[in-house]
Amino acid sequence: MKKVADFIVEKRYFVIISFLVLTGLCMFFMKDVTINEDIIQYLPKNNETRIGNDIMTKEFGELPTSNLLVMFPNLEDEEEMLETLKNIKYVESVDFNDSSDYHKDGYTLYQLNVNYPASSEEAKAVYDRVNTEFKEDSISLSGTIYEENQPVLQGWIIALSIGSAMVILIFMCDSYVEPFLFLFTIGLAVFINKGTNIMFDSVSNITDSICAVLQMALSMDYSIMLMNRYTQEIAKKKDQKEAMKAALLNSFGSISSSSVTTIVGLLALVFMSFTIGKDLGFVLAKGVLFSLVSIFVVLPGLILLFDPWIQKTQKKHLKFDMCLFGRASYALRYPALILIIFVFVGAFLLKGNLQILYTSQENDKIASVFDENNQMAIIYDNNQEENIATFCRNLENQNISQVLCYGNTLNQKLAYQELKPKMSELGKDVEIDDYLLKIIYYNYYHGDRTGLVRLDDLISFIETDVYSNEKFEKE
Repeated sequence: MKKVADFIVEKRYFVIISFLVLTGLCMFFMKDVTINEDIIQYLPKNNETRIGNDIMTKEFGELPTSNLLVMFPNLEDEEEMLETLKNIKYVESVDFNDSSDYHKDGYTLYQLNVNYPASSEEAKAVYDRVNTEFKEDSISLSGTIYEENQPVLQGWIIALSIGSAMVILIFMCDSYVEPFLFLFTIGLAVFINKGTNIMFDSVSNITDSICAVLQMALSMDYSIMLMNRYTQEIAKKKDQKEAMKAALLNSFGSISSSSVTTIVGLLALVFMSFTIGKDLGFVLAKGVLFSLVSIFVVLPGLILLFDPWIQKTQKKHLKFDMCLFGRASYALRYPALILIIFVFVGAFLLKGNLQILYTSQENDKIASVFDENNQMAIIYDNNQEENIATFCRNLENQNISQVLCYGNTLNQKLAYQELKPKMSELGKDVEIDDYLLKIIYYNYYHGDRTGLVRLDDLISFIETDVYSNEKFEKE
C-alpha cells in the first residue's frame, strides 16, 4: 500500500489527467446507454400485470396512439387556445367542449390526441412543444405522453440537493475551497459511473435520474475523512507530500471498510423480486466503488495542487462538543437497548398494515381538479368469446362508464333501431345515414323487419359489396 500511496502522490499530475481522459470517454458513452422507461418490465415474470402486458405487446404490439392532457388556469380565450393546440405538429385532434368535463373551478382542460405511440419521437416533439410554448401559463400535464417523457426528478430538486450539501460543507469545512474539491472529485466518479452503464442491456429511467444524487450522498463522507486525516498529518509532518502519503495509508482502512459496507448493502437490492432493485443495486454499488477510487486517486493530487488556496481561505467552522452527548448515551445504554428492541418489534408487527400506493393523485393536478378516467384492459383467449360477451354485459351494469369488447360491439347482433346508436358510441367520426341502414337491412333480410345484423357483418358488407362496386365509385 505504501508504494501505491507513493505513486498517487508523486505521479499526481499524470493520475489526474488520466482520470480526466477516462471521464471524457465515459461522458461520450453516456449517450449510448439505453434508458428503459417501462417500469412493468421490472415486475416479476409471474406477476399478473407483467404477464398481461407481455401478451398484449406480443399480440397487438405497442399502442399506436397516445394523448396529452393540458390544463390551463384562468384561460381567457378558450377557442383561440383550441385552434393553437390543433395546429401543433403531429396533433391529430383535440378533445374539448363546453361540458363540465373540460371546465371546472376556473380550469380549462384539453386532450391532445396523437397518432403515434407515447414513446415515439413525434409524441416527444408534442410534449416539448407544449412545455416550451406554454411554460409561462402555469399549465399542468398528464396522459400517456406525459408519463413517458416526464423526468423522474425535476431539475430544481437535483439543484437543491447539491446546493444544500454545499452549504453544509461550507459551514463545516476549514476552508472555502474544500467543498468544491470534494464535489469535483465525486462529479468525475458520477460521470464515469453513468458512462459505464453501457455494459448493461438497459438502465431504468428511475435509476438514471437518481443515481448521481445518491452516489454523492453515499460517498461524500469519504472525502471528508481523507481531508481531515491530511489536516492532522500536515500538523505533524509539515511536508505536504509526506503528510498526504501518511493520510492515504492511515485512512485507507476506515474509508475502505465503510465503502465495502455500503456496497454490500446496495448489492442486497439485487435479490429483490421487483428487479428494479437489481438495476439500482448494481449501478449504485458501481458508483460508490468509482467514488472510492476517485477519492483515493484524484483527491490527493487536487488537495496538493490547491493547497495554497486552501491555506489562504481558512476560516472558522462549526464545532460541536459531543462529550456531554457521549456521557449521556453511555449512561442510558441499557434503557436505550431495551427501547430499541420494543421499537423494532412494534415496527415489525405494524408493517403489515402499511398501505401500498401505486399511483398518487397528489402529484397529478389534473386528477385533483377533474374526475379521473381509469381504463383497464382484459386479455382473454378467443375460444372464450361467448363467456366474455356475457361478462362484459354484466360489467355494463356496474359503476363503469363504458365497456368495449368484441362481444358487445362487432359480434353483437342488433336490430335496425339499435345499430345506429351503437355505431355512434364508437366515436364521433363513425356516422351512417339512416336511409342506408334501412336499405342494408331490407336487402340483408329481404324485407324482414325482425332480422338482426352484427356490426362486423355490416362493416364486411360495406367493404366487400359497396366499396368494390363500380356504381359507388363517385360516392
